[in-house]
Amino acid sequence: MRGYGSASASFRDVNDRAPRETAAADADRSAEKLEEPRFSYAVGALDRSLRRSLGSILRPFAMTVAEYTALSLISRGGGYSNAQLARRSFVSPQAMHEMISSLEKRGLLERAPSESHRSMRHTHLTREGRDLLDRCNGAVDEMEEAMLRGISPQERAEVITLLLQSARNLRDLPASD
Repeated sequence: MRGYGSASASFRDVNDRAPRETAAADADRSAEKLEEPRFSYAVGALDRSLRRSLGSILRPFAMTVAEYTALSLISRGGGYSNAQLARRSFVSPQAMHEMISSLEKRGLLERAPSESHRSMRHTHLTREGRDLLDRCNGAVDEMEEAMLRGISPQERAEVITLLLQSARNLRDLPASD
């Protein structure tokens, strides 16, 4: 049985082996094929590495990953509510509200009342916000190219399709209490 990312039992911990095992037994073990990790483990490992890399890349721009995600979504239009931005940026609605206020104070975006709904405000990037996002996108593009080196455009498209379908499948699962 596979654990979250674990290999077969014989590979759990080299220190658990009896000291009298011979070099031949060690060679036999190293020749065994390791079990593939769970899909969830591989995606989680990529997520952690990606967030760490994005954080490092965005730090010189005084941007967090969540702020970058929010600015990217806002730049595409779509008139997202704060709650929708929060879900798509992987933060709470309260955190998104604070983030939007902070980005507005920094002059990266502006909010204007909606013509159709008085209580709603549409959020748009300022010229400064768009310029900053363009610089961040350039750095992120370089990181993604390095990450995807050796993977064809067709394979990249397939992976994106599969990951998005997996996310939809999880969203469609009934909530457990």
